[in-house]
Amino acid sequence: MKNYRTTILCAALALLCAFSSHRSNAADRPNILFIVSDDHGWGDLPSNWDNTEVRLPMLEALAAKGVRFPNYHTVPLCGPSRACMFTGQYSTENGMWRGPGKQPLGSPGYRGIKRDVKMLSEHLAEAGYNTGAFGKWHMGSLDGEVPNDRGFDEFRGFLGGAHPYWVTAKSKMLHNRKPDRSKGHATELFTQWAEKFIRTSAGTDKPFFCYLAYNAVHGPLRTDKSKKASAPEAWVKKALDRDVSFLRSDYVAILEHMDHNIGQLVDLLDELGVAENTLIVFVSDNGACTMGDNTTGCNYPGNNGPFRGGKATTYQGGLNVPFVVNWKSRLPQGMISNDQVMHCDIFATLLDAAGIPVPKMNGKNPVRGMSLMPHMLSDGKETIAERTMIFELWGNIGLRKGDYKLWSKIGRNPPDWDAHIAELKQTNLALFDLSKDVAEKNDLRTELPDVYASLKMALIEHLSNINAEYPGGGSPKGLQKEKSKPQTTTPSPAPKRRSQDQFFKNRDRNEDGVITLEEYIGNPKGRNVPALTRRFKKIDSNGDGKLQLNELKK
Repeated sequence: MKNYRTTILCAALALLCAFSSHRSNAADRPNILFIVSDDHGWGDLPSNWDNTEVRLPMLEALAAKGVRFPNYHTVPLCGPSRACMFTGQYSTENGMWRGPGKQPLGSPGYRGIKRDVKMLSEHLAEAGYNTGAFGKWHMGSLDGEVPNDRGFDEFRGFLGGAHPYWVTAKSKMLHNRKPDRSKGHATELFTQWAEKFIRTSAGTDKPFFCYLAYNAVHGPLRTDKSKKASAPEAWVKKALDRDVSFLRSDYVAILEHMDHNIGQLVDLLDELGVAENTLIVFVSDNGACTMGDNTTGCNYPGNNGPFRGGKATTYQGGLNVPFVVNWKSRLPQGMISNDQVMHCDIFATLLDAAGIPVPKMNGKNPVRGMSLMPHMLSDGKETIAERTMIFELWGNIGLRKGDYKLWSKIGRNPPDWDAHIAELKQTNLALFDLSKDVAEKNDLRTELPDVYASLKMALIEHLSNINAEYPGGGSPKGLQKEKSKPQTTTPSPAPKRRSQDQFFKNRDRNEDGVITLEEYIGNPKGRNVPALTRRFKKIDSNGDGKLQLNELKK
């Protein structure tokens, strides 16, 4: 009997220890507050670029007491960028490389994330996290694509890409799957909803994952004095009182108002006693819209610092954006990492922080991201190995490896993926050395032929070996405005004089001010290459193998 009792007691103690160990491990997992701003340029984070009027004291404090990555890269459009963060894959792989829309299954790239690709939120939900998403979704709006189908217990916000800042009862806001009749300013509402979720979750024995996706500072913005301000008037007045121009006032006010609201959430974490074990990530989805410097139709006074281009371009102004990580109890304070990191790394980093193994594959393609935790926990001593990072949007391509950047824009209408790759092979891409030329003005393709050939081959091999489909069927109705630039067309042997300026612009794919024979011919499939070659040589009056606009007009 004594031995029996001893056995029972030992078994009970073992069970209790196991249970306690499980509770302890669960308690050790961090809460995660993942904040995304919208169209927020690199230059409008003051610690990145001091030539900005924007004042963001809360984000600056998080950076000063955490880790800032000035060399963070993303794909330059809202939906695809978010999809990469949530899947650890390039947008060409997860199915979201053009943007979501209500398109038939036969229109890849416009749909939400592929159903066989598992999202960050799904991993965390399965690991026992309370999960809530608030604000902008933009990763699919059909059944099976919405937040409640993708691992989130609660969703309050809007599914599309843009929404007015002033919310009414008639606005297309949802609370889970039903209409939400809330009224007020979007930034404040999203913050309030996130606050309620965090308060509720903090009272449970489960960690929380709060995804807070502000629409700040996405348009519509006021650039006309006859229109109502998109930010609360008090915040606009603060900007104007310190001589911010009217053109920038709405933009600046919206960002500063967002920063204030983030501060309220950080204070809440302290109030609830969970700040020490809450991992805070702040990132912008893509570069800022700038006046006349992008292809999306938005024309707002964003600041991308010293970089060329903006949203929807694969110049650095579209790719390089603010990124800050803060975890009071674990990460170093004031660390600035200049290592090259990217959107896919967020997926791996958050899984690693939560103690969840990072998968090697996601659906039919590999996970491209890597965890930044070892790098941060070692205060940068464990460096991030140099790697090739590839960003593609509508045929706009940016490849980054070390200091070198390969860039091009090619046509958007090939019939399939193979044709897309074939056109790329025929295209002259630009090569930049970003260590000397952050403005991407000096094409080094001819000066560094070996580097150029190596990077182009890496790009073609990557695109040839992934499971991707080229978006077909044209643009959906909701994206027609994004096709504002004429598409690449078959050149006529004798272009009409009235269209020569536009013809030149379309053919000068690397924007170096001249047209090569390859650019003049374009995709040779189905075209009379000998006749076009003869025409090119006839127009090339100085025989240098390049056409200038004045030669074309003779």
